[in-house]
Amino acid sequence: MYATGTIWDGDGVYFMSQLSELERNYHDITLKLHTVGGSVFDGNLIFNALQNSKADIRIEIIGLAASMGSVITMSRNKVYMVENGFLMIHAPSGWTDGTAQEHEETAKLLRSIETNFTKKLIARTGKDNEYVSKWMIGDHWFDAEKALKEGLISGIIEPEAEIETFNPEDVGLIETRNRFAAVLMSRPNKQSIIDITDMKKLLIAALGLMSVTEESSDTAVVEAVKGLLTAKETELNKQINDLKTAKDKAEGELANQKKEAIATMLAGANLTDEEKKTYENIGMTSGIEALQTVLAKSNKPQAPNITGAIQGKTAQGGRADWDFDKWQKEDPRGLEVMAKTDPDAFQILFNQKYQK
Repeated sequence: MYATGTIWDGDGVYFMSQLSELERNYHDITLKLHTVGGSVFDGNLIFNALQNSKADIRIEIIGLAASMGSVITMSRNKVYMVENGFLMIHAPSGWTDGTAQEHEETAKLLRSIETNFTKKLIARTGKDNEYVSKWMIGDHWFDAEKALKEGLISGIIEPEAEIETFNPEDVGLIETRNRFAAVLMSRPNKQSIIDITDMKKLLIAALGLMSVTEESSDTAVVEAVKGLLTAKETELNKQINDLKTAKDKAEGELANQKKEAIATMLAGANLTDEEKKTYENIGMTSGIEALQTVLAKSNKPQAPNITGAIQGKTAQGGRADWDFDKWQKEDPRGLEVMAKTDPDAFQILFNQKYQK
């Protein structure tokens, strides 16, 4: 089983499914590893899947096991490195966009992850905390002989492919990854290895990124993805604001139409201005149908008897059984109208509420 390239978000679950498939058919499994690391959380899923597996798993570092990749190697006892391979250990890193508190929470999380890494290193090597904690400061490179001496691997194996000797500290993490990937990809069975550039090409094509190519650096591709997400977010916010503006406009027009309809209903009634205002409040708060019911129950064009209106509404859902709390919750303005136009009914509800 080959695990090569960068550990992206989602790779942990994918790895678990692939390992589970192998476990159903095989007891002896060899994992060939070549990775710069990546997502800590997905790397932990991979670590846990390997550690908890009932299969007899052997890990072979065929090029590079860096960052989270080095942590994954500590999941099993049988770990071997090619004679020309490297292992790199450093503290976890991350970034936060936000307030001081958010930065502090990220720092707290990173410290917790670093402590977890240190415990794994102590368990693997038998070294004390002070010794392995030094590996958390900067990038610490181990060739095969040094990794074996420190107890990080079980043994050294023949190279998967010949590669020109170089110092990874001089060329850096990404170039080290690329040099091994280039050689490994040139082998006859290269179809079994996923090169990081292939992943970039798929990502660029899927998102339609125009400013980068598969030869661009990881940082450039990440920035291009961030730029795309920012543009999409800006576009989405504009659409949301446009919809809100349209909604506010529609609600305003609807309110004006409602006012005009109520004014038309009350225009021919023999009502005082104060009475019209009362009826208008009923129409605006309870609806035009409620206003029609109140008007129909009135024996003359005067301020409505709320008790009668309540009875009239009973056939349409009713308010006859409403108590004081129900009126306050569902129609507080109607309760205020009741207090003015039908004080007896209001007093009954008030006394029931406060037991006077």
